[in-house]
Amino acid sequence: MITWLLLAPAFAQGIPDATVTMPWNRFEELYQRGLAPEEIPAESPRDWSLNRAVYSGRVVDDESAVFDATLQVEVHAVDRWVTVPLLPTTVGLQRARINGQDASIYLDGGWYTLVTDRQGTFTVELDFAASVYESDGRSSTAFGLAPSGGTEVSLEVPSADPLTFDVPRAQLVQDDIPRAGVRRMTAVLPANANLSLGWTRALPEEEEAQGEPRLYAETHTLVGIGDGVLAGHSEVNWTLVNQGRETFSVELPADVAVLEVTGSGVREWDTIRDGDSQRIDVQLNFEALGAYRLFIDYERPLQDGSLETDIPQLVVPGVERVKGYVGVEARSNLEITAADGVSNATNLDVRELPASVLGRTDQPVLLGFKVRNNDWNIPLQVDQHEDVDVLVTVSDMAEATTMLTPDGRQMGRMIWYVRNNRRQFLRLEMPEESEIWSVQVAGRAVKPARDEDGQTLIPLVRSQAAGGALAAFSVEVVWVEPGAEPDATGRGSATFDLPTTDIPITYMRWSVYTPSNAKVSKRAIDATLRRVDYFNTPVTPEGEYIGGQIQKQQERTAAAQAASMENGVEPVEVAMPIEGKPLYFEKLLVLDEELTVNLDYKLKKSR
Repeated sequence: MITWLLLAPAFAQGIPDATVTMPWNRFEELYQRGLAPEEIPAESPRDWSLNRAVYSGRVVDDESAVFDATLQVEVHAVDRWVTVPLLPTTVGLQRARINGQDASIYLDGGWYTLVTDRQGTFTVELDFAASVYESDGRSSTAFGLAPSGGTEVSLEVPSADPLTFDVPRAQLVQDDIPRAGVRRMTAVLPANANLSLGWTRALPEEEEAQGEPRLYAETHTLVGIGDGVLAGHSEVNWTLVNQGRETFSVELPADVAVLEVTGSGVREWDTIRDGDSQRIDVQLNFEALGAYRLFIDYERPLQDGSLETDIPQLVVPGVERVKGYVGVEARSNLEITAADGVSNATNLDVRELPASVLGRTDQPVLLGFKVRNNDWNIPLQVDQHEDVDVLVTVSDMAEATTMLTPDGRQMGRMIWYVRNNRRQFLRLEMPEESEIWSVQVAGRAVKPARDEDGQTLIPLVRSQAAGGALAAFSVEVVWVEPGAEPDATGRGSATFDLPTTDIPITYMRWSVYTPSNAKVSKRAIDATLRRVDYFNTPVTPEGEYIGGQIQKQQERTAAAQAASMENGVEPVEVAMPIEGKPLYFEKLLVLDEELTVNLDYKLKKSR
């Protein structure tokens, strides 16, 4: 306690001197307050906050619901504009109001956004519509929510039956007392939760207890027949009414091998043989309710050649009603038709088969059937026809250059642009008395071989895939021939031969160079190719020039092809000293035939 003698101020007339008595802590508080500087308000950490949000909705039809939302917004920024995201653009905003007047809204980052210069606390009212989705008896709606301090959602659904509401992440869900055929739900959500609200028809407990258990099944089967095997894939869909199950069974003929049984929650499965059939028992790790789906893969060995067989009959025991669909595909060069004796199965246009059958294969489905019980039979006639050989290696283009020297010797180079699938060698019949100087495949030197027939074998690589097709690589051979010298008067004749191959050539072009001082009469030229003044570059059916196409393919694959070649021969660059006057020859579609040019010439005497 302290006693303080106060002197009366000059303007306090008529007030006598007085003594004030107060506690020490009160005096110290007043004293410190008088010394403290004037407080300066700190800047708000956020420009705005959403203190509370209430969403009230009602379902108006099977595809939409309308909502009224009330959002309490508080703006903390002073003397400037702020933007506040309110709703995602996945919903349809009908109106936004503040104090009964339209609010300024624009789109920003997928949100309807409020722009305002108001200060303090105010209320934003929103009217919008959201989509309602229905799947497997469950209806739902979902959209994003702006983070707020408190979020409450209510929804009215027209329904005469009780409903079960599901609101993930909700802290409190209440079903209000139904009224006039309308069910109402109220939920409180966390601050950062998005709304995902679903509802289904609730089954009364007494109805579930009194209902009689029923079991139905539908099967979807695709059978593929290839060389020596019949492969089947079946999808079994059970519908369970009024009772769940943990075990399921199907039956197949005993002559098929069950490869795999899969499904949701399959704990184990086993096969039990009984005479001509086998039962597949499946144990789940949960009780399946409403519906369950199982997948079964199996196969049956077949003899080679043409034969008769039947589609393995898939039986679903213990069901009240079963129906199914069966599709048949050929996985090799086989002709498959339905044989006589089809029973309890109806032919079906394959386009009417379920997507679970058609979508399992890239091959065309040849036959389709619909079955309505467990006692059906579909015999098949399988005819195997003789395979027709097709090309596995082709040269889209080949180009050759041959040079005649003044003393009658010849030097030649030929390049094939090859697309090869699985051939090991390119077989060449080289001109007589020729000597190979170099061989390159895909830009790398290789060592050729010779077989017992005297043919030259050039090892090939396999073409790489490029743009959905096989890319071309180059095969190059350089050789020399002795030839025949001209006589004393300068007259001579030459026969030029190119190597012949065992693969077709789509387009062939050949440049023959004679000495610069040689005179060649057109009548003195005899060739198996057409002589031209310039080369015509053919066009493929796709409209692309062959030359450009091959060049691009080779550029894409040269590195990969070179890496796949075996080491052993160092690359040798053989340069052809091209000089003289050229003659041009070309031919479309060369098929295992000789390519020859014969000509007579006379050398002019140099002055």
